[in-house]
Amino acid sequence: MNSPMIHDPYKMRTVEQILALFDGGDFLEKLLADHRQLQIDLMDHRAEHGGKTEGSMTIKIQYALGKQGDVAMGAQADFKSPKKPPSSAAAFINENGDLTLYSPLLARMQHPVRDTAESAHDPDTGEVRDAI
Repeated sequence: MNSPMIHDPYKMRTVEQILALFDGGDFLEKLLADHRQLQIDLMDHRAEHGGKTEGSMTIKIQYALGKQGDVAMGAQADFKSPKKPPSSAAAFINENGDLTLYSPLLARMQHPVRDTAESAHDPDTGEVRDAI
């Protein structure tokens, strides 16, 4: 048999009311501040690295029902900001297997880079004229 609904003015009606119970409201205040920081981290990451940006917020509430009908509760919130991409670099491998900044394409050039005579280029455009 169902008991009639009794008006309970202390009933927790929203998740926000429940979260405000923890640490006298400090938990909810910190949760909202950390959530705001996550949003800033997402925007900063997108501005720096572009593309799709992901983060997450996980709220865990634990309940322990006592013998007298009392409920002990614990709450925890975890935030994951977007991960920064790995650092990158570029180099070449020489014929000995060593890393080098010297391009193998430059090493294969048959003629070294040479200066041109003043008369071999157009002073207005900088265009090099063919020398015959």
